[in-house]
Amino acid sequence: MKKKIGMFLFAVALASFAFVSGPVPDAEAAPCLKPECLVSPGCCHARECADWCAMNGGGAPGCSGGGQGGCCFCGPVES
Repeated sequence: MKKKIGMFLFAVALASFAFVSGPVPDAEAAPCLKPECLVSPGCCHARECADWCAMNGGGAPGCSGGGQGGCCFCGPVES
């Protein structure tokens, strides 16, 4: 439960920051600000997705939605 609350607060903080800071100059970072990605933070910019997965306990970074422009998820690490 605490993790879900933490993720919700993180999404709210991210949305607030995006609103205050204005448009994102880096076109590759823009998918991070899509509403569905705020619920499941991250995006398919490779470095940001890897950083987000590392910050949230690891896992193999992946993209839902196909290619750049989807939302980042952290899947199981394949051995």
